[in-house]
Amino acid sequence: MCGIAGSTRTNPELLQAMNAAMAHRGPDAQAIWHENGVGLAHARLAIIDLTPGGAQPMASPCGRWVIAFNGEIYNHHHLRAELEAVGEHFSSTSDTEVLLRLLMRGGKHGLDKLIGMFALALWDRRDQSLLLVRDRLGVKPLVWASLPDGGIAFASEIDTLRRQPGLDLGLDRQALSEYLACLYVPAPRTLHAGIHKLLPGHWLEWKDGAITTGSYWAPAYTGERSISLDEAAEEVLPLLDSAVRLRMVADVEVGCFLSGGIDSSVIAALMSRAAKESGAPPVRSFTMTFDEPAYDERVAARAVAEHVGTIHTELPARPGVTDLLDDMVRAFGEPFGNPTALLIHDLSTSARQHLKVALVGDGGDEVFAGYPRHHGGLLAERYRRLLPGPLRALAGTAAQLIPESTSGRHAWRRAREFLSAGTLPADQMYASWVEYFDPEERRAMLGLDTLPSRPIADLYRQAPSASALDAMQQTDLLSFLPGNLLSYGDAMSMAVALELRHPFLDHRLIDCVGRMAAATRFAGGKKAILKQVARRLLPSHIIDRPKLGFNPPMGVWLKTDLATMVAERLTRARMGELGLDWTAIARLLAEHQGGRRDHSLKVWALLVLEAWERGQKQP
Repeated sequence: MCGIAGSTRTNPELLQAMNAAMAHRGPDAQAIWHENGVGLAHARLAIIDLTPGGAQPMASPCGRWVIAFNGEIYNHHHLRAELEAVGEHFSSTSDTEVLLRLLMRGGKHGLDKLIGMFALALWDRRDQSLLLVRDRLGVKPLVWASLPDGGIAFASEIDTLRRQPGLDLGLDRQALSEYLACLYVPAPRTLHAGIHKLLPGHWLEWKDGAITTGSYWAPAYTGERSISLDEAAEEVLPLLDSAVRLRMVADVEVGCFLSGGIDSSVIAALMSRAAKESGAPPVRSFTMTFDEPAYDERVAARAVAEHVGTIHTELPARPGVTDLLDDMVRAFGEPFGNPTALLIHDLSTSARQHLKVALVGDGGDEVFAGYPRHHGGLLAERYRRLLPGPLRALAGTAAQLIPESTSGRHAWRRAREFLSAGTLPADQMYASWVEYFDPEERRAMLGLDTLPSRPIADLYRQAPSASALDAMQQTDLLSFLPGNLLSYGDAMSMAVALELRHPFLDHRLIDCVGRMAAATRFAGGKKAILKQVARRLLPSHIIDRPKLGFNPPMGVWLKTDLATMVAERLTRARMGELGLDWTAIARLLAEHQGGRRDHSLKVWALLVLEAWERGQKQP
C-alpha cells in the first residue's frame, strides 16, 4: 500500500514535491525515477517484502519498463510460481516484482490474472508510452490530467496532482451538481475541470499525446442461476474463505475492524479459523465505541470477539471529531459529504497505533443485497402491479404530509420517499432514494434553466438485467461503493498510513453471487446468502441482531459541535461565492432547524463544500 504519482513533463524537484504531498500514504520510504522529462514518484508503506528489494519505482531487469504501484496483489505467490515455471527468475519476494513480470509478458491481458487492489503506472521506455490501471472495484484511487503540451500527469490523490503546473483547476459545474446529488463527485469527474478519476476496472494508455481507455472487468448482476439458499452458501463459503485467507498474507501483523454486525463478524470468524489452522497468534480486532447508546455496538462486538477468539480492543470515539473537517477535505482534495469519513479517520488513527493492516466488511451490503432500499425496490415492483397509477399519484401527494424525525430515525422518511416515488420510472425512483439534493433543489441552488441529470438513474438504466434487485445492486457497485465507501475508506485510513483490505470485494465472489437469481439472494430478506453462510460460523443471536450501521450522530452534532460553524459559514455571502442561490439554502436551513425535515446530511454537505472552496484560496 502506497502512493504513486508521475508525469511526462516533470523534473526531480517536482517529483519530490509530489512525494512530499503524499508522504502520509507511504511513510516508510519515498523515491523517484526520472529520465528525459518523464518521471514516477512512489511513497512506500511496506507490507510485503520489507527489504529494499520491494522498493519502487521498480525497473525491469532489461531496463525497458518502470513501474510505480499502489496496493496489494493477494495471489502473488501463485502468480510467482506460474512465472517461474516459464523461466522467470526473481530477485525479491515482493508482489511488485511479480506484477511487473506479469505485465512484461502479457501486457493488459495479465490484468485478468490479478486478485487484488491496485492502482499502477507502467512506463515503457522503448515505446515512450504510459499505462495506467485501476483495480476492478475501485478500492485504490487514481486521478489524471492532460497537460498543455499533450502530456499527462497522474497521482493517487488530487492534492498531489495539483502540484503539477499547467492543470485546468477551474470548477466543473456538472461535477458540482453531481456532488450535491450524491454527496461525492462520481467518477470520472472531479470538481476540477481538468482532473479526472480513472474508472474502476479500467485502463488508460498514453503515447505521443494520444489517450485511449478501456475496461477489463465490470460487475454483472444478471441473476440467471436459480439455486437453493443452501446451494448458494456451499458455493460462497469457500470463495469467501479464500478471499479472507489471501488478504491475511503480509509480512506485518493483520487485524480486523469488528462492529458486531454480520459482515465484520463473518470476516472475524474466518480470520480466526485461518489463524488457528496455521498455528498463527490470535487475530486482533478493534471496535469504535460511542457515548450515545443508539450508535454504540460494543456489547455485540464483545460477544463476537469472545465467540471467535480474537484479542479485542475497544477504541472510544474521541470528542470534537468534527474539528477534523478541514483536514478531511484536504485528504480528499475535493468535497466529500459523508460524515462517516470522520469516524473512519478516528478509528484508523487509533488502530494504527497497534498495526498496519486491517480487514473490513465494506461491500457486504452491495454484494449480498443488505440495504433497506433493496427491499424497497422489490416492494415497489409489487406496489406498481397492484395499485393503479391514479391511486399511486394520490398516495404520493398525501405522503408529503408524513412527519419526519430529526433524531436519526428513518422509518417515516423512508415511507414518504417510497410513496412519493410511486409514479416514477424505476430508474428515477431508485435515484430519488439514493440521491440527496433532488433535481429541483439543484436547479434552484445552481440557477439552472433546466433540470440537471440524475447520475444514479443513468447507471440504473445501463444495468444488464431488468430485474429490480439486479439493477439496484449493479448500480450500487458502480456508484455508492467506489464513490462513497471505498473513497472514504482509502482517504481516511491512508491519511494515517493504515491499509484496509476488503474480502467481500474479491471479484471471484462478486462474479459468483451476481449470477445467482434475485429470488435466491433475497430469499427471506436482506443478505440471505451471507446469513446462510454465517450460520455455519456464528450463533443465531449474532446473525439475527438488528443492524445499527456505522454512522455518526449528525443530528446531535448540528445542534452542538457544529451549530456555530453552520451560523458562521452557511451565510448568504459565502454561498454566493460558491455560486449557490441563498433563497434555496435558507429554505432548507429553516426546514431543518424547524424540525419539519431532517436535512442533516445536506447541511453537512454544504459545510464541506464551503470548507473546500475556502481551502482553494489558501497557498
